[in-house]
Amino acid sequence: MTTISQRSVILVLFVAASLALSACGPNETILKSNSPTPVRVSNASATPYTSNDPVDKEVEAMRTANFNYIFVLRRKDGSKMDTDDKAFVRGVTGGFNRRTLSDDEKAVIVGSNPRVPDETLQMIRSRFEVEDFSKPANEIQNSNVPANANMNR
Repeated sequence: MTTISQRSVILVLFVAASLALSACGPNETILKSNSPTPVRVSNASATPYTSNDPVDKEVEAMRTANFNYIFVLRRKDGSKMDTDDKAFVRGVTGGFNRRTLSDDEKAVIVGSNPRVPDETLQMIRSRFEVEDFSKPANEIQNSNVPANANMNR
């Protein structure tokens, strides 16, 4: 009779454990109480890239890094950036936080937190087609601090 009692006890424990585990789940009230994630509004004057454009990923990475100014530079003839083009971009964007070559070397995406001097933009526009994906003026932080800088000193 001991084996029947042991089997009964094991069966009862198994059923109890199954019921206890199936009753566990997230509290729907708590899950629904979280405020919605704010939707980031992009610069309305900028033309968004389609998801098929390889530059889109880089522009989004610049937005994620929270750069104030984001520009996409392309040669006016649509060709790949040559050595002189790359050297020119490196030279005039030395104060920028990030530069990325994309779209089979046909585009350079640059990001900056400090305001880009008008003279620099004029020099860039004289040589390249420039698309501006910068934040709207009311969202730009007036700072010369590099992106992701530690402000707790």
